[in-house]
Amino acid sequence: MQVVSQKYAVSSGDFDFLAFSFAQMRSQGRHLCTEAITGNMDDDCKVLFLQRYDRYLEQIKEDVAIA
Repeated sequence: MQVVSQKYAVSSGDFDFLAFSFAQMRSQGRHLCTEAITGNMDDDCKVLFLQRYDRYLEQIKEDVAIA
């Protein structure tokens, strides 16, 4: 018997896509409220998402500084 259905399973790839997308939007000057984005996430998902979001935001800033 499967404890968590595949429908509700979240992979790290999902967070990568979302975190990168939101980081891009933020770097383009859009105001984002991370509390609203992560409001329905459990604590583990929230931490994972925010770590990836921060990493992508830093990478984008570095890429802009190099260019």
